[in-house]
Order: sequence, then structure tokens, then C-alpha cells
Amino acid sequence: MSDEVDNIQKNWETYDKLLRRLSDQNINNLLEELGERLCLCPASSRVSEFNAAPGGLIDHSLGVTSAMRDLAGTGLFGEISGFIPTASIIKVGLLHDIGKIGDLADSLFVDQDSGWHRDNLGQMFKYNENCQKMSVSHRTHYLLQNFGVSLSQDEWIAIQLAGGSHFEENRFYVGSEPTLALLLQQSKSLVIHKSKLS
Repeated sequence: MSDEVDNIQKNWETYDKLLRRLSDQNINNLLEELGERLCLCPASSRVSEFNAAPGGLIDHSLGVTSAMRDLAGTGLFGEISGFIPTASIIKVGLLHDIGKIGDLADSLFVDQDSGWHRDNLGQMFKYNENCQKMSVSHRTHYLLQNFGVSLSQDEWIAIQLAGGSHFEENRFYVGSEPTLALLLQQSKSLVIHKSKLS
């Protein structure tokens, strides 16, 4: 248990440090207000998915950001990837899923109180019915907007498309995604795939 706590603390310190490098007071305010909830938030509800444990969201976001930096540096995204600002990679990689914490008052994931669901389905968390129904990307935009975090057009679209183009709300963008959005989607897919192999 101590190793898990140490890992959560270490990941949070890295996450906080990277975002504070952006020198954006609005992001700093978000970190100060939502920090504890971000630090402990799982990335998913089921063990069969990915990072379904306290601290999972930060662990996942750090992995995605690292993969984005690696992929951008390989040239797989063409010469244009050299023009993606590191600040955009950090901002989008670390903040794209913060909607998973819930809203300003309530957490989206709450402990599963059904032993049957935990034991038979591996569902460690359930959705909080007190939270307004929203997609993760919409909730992320809501939270960022609430703290006055500005996004470039490419950053906004990348966060919107983070869940994938298979969602009806994202199909409009297929074939016109900015490079940053493709970089985020591919990095996220790689990190999720790798976590399922572990």
C-alpha cells in the first residue's frame, strides 16, 4: 500500500510541475482547487479497462503526454509535427481527460458498493448519479472554461476528439483532424493498449 501511495504522490508532483511550467495562472488555479480530486481520480471504472484505481487518471495522462512527445519526435506525423508546440502537447496530454473527476462539486467515479459488481465484473467504481450527464470531453471543456483556461483551436479540437472519432459528436471532424488531435488519439490508444498487456 505504501508503494501505491508513494507512486500517486510522485505522479502528482510530476503532473503539477509540468503544468506549472506553462506559467498559466488559470491552470495553476485549477490545480490548486481540484488538485486532490485530480490526484486520486481513477481513469476508468473497471479493472478490464485501464487505470481503474486511485491515481489512475494522472498515471494515464502522464503516459499519454510522454507518448505524444515521443511520437512527435519520431517524425511519424511528418514535418508538421515539428511545429506542434511543446506547451500544446503538455496542455492537451495532461488535461484532456480531467472531465473524469466530475463537476465542481461531485466526483464522477464513486466506490462501487456492490460486492457482486466488484467480484464478477471487476467494476471498482460506479458513476455518480448526482453528476449531470455529459461526455468526458464536454465535461473537460466545461471545467477548463470554468477556470478560464484558454485553448488554441487545435487544442480545443484535440480535447474534443480525445475519446475517438467513433462518437457521433466527433464524426464531423473525420478527415479534417488537426495533427495535434491525431497525435493525442494515437498516443492514448498506445498507452491504453500497453496497460492492457501489463
